[in-house]
Amino acid sequence: MTKEILQELIISEEDLLAEAVAKAKNLFAIEGKTGRVIVRVPRTSISARGLIGLHLTGHYFSHQMGKASSPSMSPSELSAMTGVEPSTVSARLTELVDAGSVQKTGKAEFAINPYLMNDFLDEISTAREKPSVPEVGAPSSEAALASGQDVESSYPDIGKFESVTDAIIHLLRGPFGRTPRDWGEIQRVLRHNSMLFSDGSITGTLSLLWKSKRLRRVKEGRSFKYQLVGA
Repeated sequence: MTKEILQELIISEEDLLAEAVAKAKNLFAIEGKTGRVIVRVPRTSISARGLIGLHLTGHYFSHQMGKASSPSMSPSELSAMTGVEPSTVSARLTELVDAGSVQKTGKAEFAINPYLMNDFLDEISTAREKPSVPEVGAPSSEAALASGQDVESSYPDIGKFESVTDAIIHLLRGPFGRTPRDWGEIQRVLRHNSMLFSDGSITGTLSLLWKSKRLRRVKEGRSFKYQLVGA
């Protein structure tokens, strides 16, 4: 009986693949003859990190279709496919590996982690939605605009930090963190405070803080939101 109950926890790579295909088809397609990944959304709406991850996800699908000999790609291949500078590709791959979304499969080969690709695709879709950032206890964007108040003036002033980890922890420790926040909300408040961290640095750090149990993560719709543990 116990084994039958625990069967409900088992998920296969095929189950995850079916779920990922439903999410990915609005983001990219696979060219039928070559297996090449074709991004279907404006590149200006996706960060370099997201673009790299999409190509790795698509390449994984292409491998599953028998159109690619391996699910892995090298940084040079990714640079050629995405048009992203090699140094930026390397930096973003490091962030994706640290976050667990990408696996290093060889000395210079990388592949999407099939067991976390659905989380990654959710992250890309959420990032493109660009949600608003109301401050706790502050008027909403609509209310601020109606009253003539600058929406950005409702963002908290927290000073400036050199470390993205310190900045996020300090921000979520204050009133802003009383409500779980997604990466886009956090990013805009940090930029309001003149901290110009990349999107990948924010999302990667949030993932690392969650994995180290310093943050808790909740899913609301297609968005992951974060809050300090114990808040």
